Amino acid sequence: MSRGRGAASRGGAGAPEEGPARARPARGRPSAPPPASTASPRARPPRPPWDFGYAPVPTAAGDDDGGPLDLVVALRCAAASGDVAAALSARWSAVEIERVIERPPIFWVRVRSPERGRRAEVAAALSAAALPVRYVASARRPSAAVAPRFDAAAGAAARPDGWTARGASFEEDPVTPGRWFLRDEEGGIGVDRRRCGSGAGMRLGVIDDDAWAADELGLDREVLVMLEHPPRSQAHGSFMVAWAVGSRRPGGFRGVAPDASPRLYLIPKPGSCVLALPVAIVQAVSDGADVVVCAAYVEGSTTPMLDDALEFAARLGRRGRGCPVVFPTGREASSPPASLHASFSLGFGEPASDPRVFCVGPGARGEGWFLWRDRRGRSRPFANRGPAVRWLAPGDDLTCPLPPASGAAPASGAAPESGAAPASSASGAAPESGASPASGASGAAPASGASGAAPASGASGAAPESGAAPLSERLCHAESSGASALAAGVLLLVLSRNPALRLPELDALVLRTLAPVPPAAPASAEPIADPWDLFPDGRDRDSHNAKHGYGRIDAGRACLAAGDPVALALVLIGEDRAARAWHDARAAGPLARGLYSRRLARWAVRALLADPSLCHGVCALARHARLTAGDDARRRAHGAGVVLRQLSVLVRGLAASRQAPPRVRDEVAALLDDLERSATDAAAVQAVESRFGELADAVFADAAERRARQGAA
Repeated sequence: MSRGRGAASRGGAGAPEEGPARARPARGRPSAPPPASTASPRARPPRPPWDFGYAPVPTAAGDDDGGPLDLVVALRCAAASGDVAAALSARWSAVEIERVIERPPIFWVRVRSPERGRRAEVAAALSAAALPVRYVASARRPSAAVAPRFDAAAGAAARPDGWTARGASFEEDPVTPGRWFLRDEEGGIGVDRRRCGSGAGMRLGVIDDDAWAADELGLDREVLVMLEHPPRSQAHGSFMVAWAVGSRRPGGFRGVAPDASPRLYLIPKPGSCVLALPVAIVQAVSDGADVVVCAAYVEGSTTPMLDDALEFAARLGRRGRGCPVVFPTGREASSPPASLHASFSLGFGEPASDPRVFCVGPGARGEGWFLWRDRRGRSRPFANRGPAVRWLAPGDDLTCPLPPASGAAPASGAAPESGAAPASSASGAAPESGASPASGASGAAPASGASGAAPASGASGAAPESGAAPLSERLCHAESSGASALAAGVLLLVLSRNPALRLPELDALVLRTLAPVPPAAPASAEPIADPWDLFPDGRDRDSHNAKHGYGRIDAGRACLAAGDPVALALVLIGEDRAARAWHDARAAGPLARGLYSRRLARWAVRALLADPSLCHGVCALARHARLTAGDDARRRAHGAGVVLRQLSVLVRGLAASRQAPPRVRDEVAALLDDLERSATDAAAVQAVESRFGELADAVFADAAERRARQGAA
């Protein structure tokens, strides 16, 4: 959606962002010469590198307290509907009770009556009837109130409930121009099927408010949340499923995690109720989702129920390890008062700003933030900025993942981008006098000839390097919605490599393997419609930028690091090629494979993420291996037994770092015993050092060869 387009479009380079206009002298009256101190143009104070026009579009509706009852009563335990009705009927007539969720520790009851009443009165009436009330909130209006804490120990951890997981398909991904977002080049997410896998065994919950062409997706199930019929006017929800997972038709589109099992949870259009979103999150997590993504328009839907739902996902999701919930940044342009520039700001009270949510922005093909060209050829932003943005994922022209319709496209062809207004007001409108981006709006129905999809340059009839290519390839802007779907697919891949990762560990792993994004726009983005749109132009000390978050998500690095502690250390020191070599050696070489089990490897990754000192020690060992690879003289210079000593100290640290499962604990103890026994035997010390040197030479073969060439020169 574009709000305040007129004011935003008038601003340009050098226009003031805020503040009153300077007074002009009266017509016909000579103006006095300015004082010497103001004779030169007024100098503007330097802008801090973190600053931008941080003023979101207001989305919070007025409070409906005191109106006709339409409330959510959150209880501490289950209560009979008749008891709730009896407690309220003495004060309000025609009370309707609807039991919304009874899933410990969440018990929500919806109360409706045509008579007016205040929430405090309802809570008092229920408490007087000895009903265990946690809170009473509006079912229709947002609220920044935080729900009282619930007892997570009273609820069972979520496990898959009738949700069938898929096995690996072993198909190859077609290589086409529009599938650049999967590759390591051009700003893609770097999916390496050999080492990332395909997400087999994982489950994805997608929450959306429309899903045309859902029959193409091969869904495990389509779940209606507070709906009687599935909405089929737009393809937005279907695109989210397809980009994250794909379609299951023969020769269909393969997404980021093509062997994950998706469910689609359809909620009502925005404006009717704020209850559907938290209900959908709780239901998806309870059903056993490993990742949940919601890219529908949810701005202005923060409530105590959403607080409950996100806490439920973090505390009880994914067998108690925590279920990641992904939201896009959205896109809403506004001109704040006394400003000539659009703010493109993510409100700090919106669902995507919740610290328990992974907030994803769109990246461009090539580098940087996703910018689009207006009808004058100028670059403009396509996403909100803000302190809560976590990661960047591709949002530029991506392959349309659904086949064209045999007939006409649905009447409402373009689904609204998250952060845009509902379809009834400004669906898919771009922020420049209603102009659409060159390749169409996110969610455009892929009908033949639709404006939302353009043929990919050189893609029509192009034969891929591997796999089967479609006869033609059409592109569409994914924006932050599609970026969040791609990020959800990456999380599925990472969790498939190490299902034991807890939610904070998953967050730390992705954070430490991100690709850095320069804060400045690339030269290819010139000309810029309004340079103020590209602020902030710097990064904080922790590498965060309001446009890019901490960086671009990288599936290849994250998946390598997720399953093995040595690969994690190699990725952290910037040796991705060596990490791939180590992964391959563990997969095929008996020497590396026999060092430790996969079970121990996955647990050790979690231990390193939780212990900075231990992680530093493993990284130091990796750096030592890199410096001594192919150079026996350097190894001997450090003395015999130093590698064995370092290994013993690190394994001892692993044993003491955290509580391990019994089988892992036994393996660590046995490994430590072997190292300590070897330290007392000179021949054993030499054998350990020799094996370490062989592995270092294999993993850092490039460094060893380079050093040999330097020595010969």
